[in-house]
Amino acid sequence: MRATQRFAIAAFVVALALAPIASAKPAPDKHPGYLHALGNLRYARALIAHPDSGVLRDPEKQAMDQIDKAIAEMKAAGIDDGKSLDDHPGIDSHQRWIPRLNKAADVLNKAHDDVQKEADDAASPGLQSRVLQYIGKAHDKIEAAIATEQ
Repeated sequence: MRATQRFAIAAFVVALALAPIASAKPAPDKHPGYLHALGNLRYARALIAHPDSGVLRDPEKQAMDQIDKAIAEMKAAGIDDGKSLDDHPGIDSHQRWIPRLNKAADVLNKAHDDVQKEADDAASPGLQSRVLQYIGKAHDKIEAAIATEQ
């Protein structure tokens, strides 16, 4: 077998092996709002995951649950950037709790705006409204946590 034929066959095999990896992530131009919202949701979750008192209260736990549901909805619809929950901007561990909760509320607002910019996906009808509902509930729980702390 000639060297060029062996090279062509090897290149073809490598291309076939890498094809599932390349198709696992959506193209950046497809659902950019949802992809940006995923990052904001991970960040909001991280902001509330570790309170300065060391104890998560029910509103924070419920907010995290709603955020997890929003993320799961998007991933079930095939919108996934391939990043883990731990992939988010750094958290200032010295920041006080109420300012951190306020930051989480702001980040949830950004996620809401990102999702609202997207058209509903024909492949997953109602996705936008379900995700917005989860984000809204998470925001409400964060506001309840802030009110409890003050």
